[in-house]
Amino acid sequence: MPIKLSRRALGAGAAGLALTGLLPKAALAQEMHSITTSLGSYDIPVDPQRVIAVDSRLDLEPALALGLPVIGHAYGAPEQWVPVPEGLAFVGEMPDLEKVLTLDPDLIICTDVGDPDSDYWPIGRLKDIAPVLPPDYKWPWKDILARLGTWTGRDGAADNVLAEYDALIADIKHRRADQIASRSIAVVQPWTDGTIYLQADMSLLQPQVMADLGAKTIPAVEGNVVSPEKFGDILGAVDGILLVLHAEDGLDRAASQATWPRLPAVAAGKVLGRVGNTNFGGVYTAMHIARLLDELYGMLA
Repeated sequence: MPIKLSRRALGAGAAGLALTGLLPKAALAQEMHSITTSLGSYDIPVDPQRVIAVDSRLDLEPALALGLPVIGHAYGAPEQWVPVPEGLAFVGEMPDLEKVLTLDPDLIICTDVGDPDSDYWPIGRLKDIAPVLPPDYKWPWKDILARLGTWTGRDGAADNVLAEYDALIADIKHRRADQIASRSIAVVQPWTDGTIYLQADMSLLQPQVMADLGAKTIPAVEGNVVSPEKFGDILGAVDGILLVLHAEDGLDRAASQATWPRLPAVAAGKVLGRVGNTNFGGVYTAMHIARLLDELYGMLA
């Protein structure tokens, strides 16, 4: 039977595993408390010292915002607006379990995508290395932050983070009240085939921030994929467009379609685009989106 690495191993069993190098040293002599997640009920450190946040968006951002001592991450490079500490280790786009084990974590945060054997979010295998906190990817970013705050005993830190975000939203709503009330905006992502994706699904971060602002926008469409011949039908009435660009040439994909420059918002120059992945994330990306929307509303004044 294969040996499973467990933070709850105590006494001679834990000591034996530690001597063989199979159990991370950080597991020993820590104060623990019990939590319940989608993985069941188990113990995690009260004061973790070496945290790996697997997803660089959904896991890393709230971990940093809560002040957890993050030592490594996976998936992809964090965006430039995320305050990443120096020396943060990268354990692979798909987390390399050997690299994770070498970092000797005492806590792992890894998004639960509904498949514990997922290559990118392998909570079923990671829990054999250290206790795993598995926030559900379907939860809104605020709920992920709050749940991680509760699990780690950092409810106060979560409240402070949410208060900072709420203050930013309140400031934008105050300064841009007229534009928010009278102007319609849309957030779209150009795709490589010339279509655009309407960011209207509430699982994405942009619609969550727009809802907090009370933004006037257009309803979702089936599949939210808009072909060039439908650009006018779907986007013809909006006053401003925020582009989600994952690469510098993202705008070129939409602009190459003959129907794109005919949109009133495009013809009037009321389009804002910045390179960066804002589809998923935590408070840092949410605040970045809020500032982009603030800038777009300023263009509509």
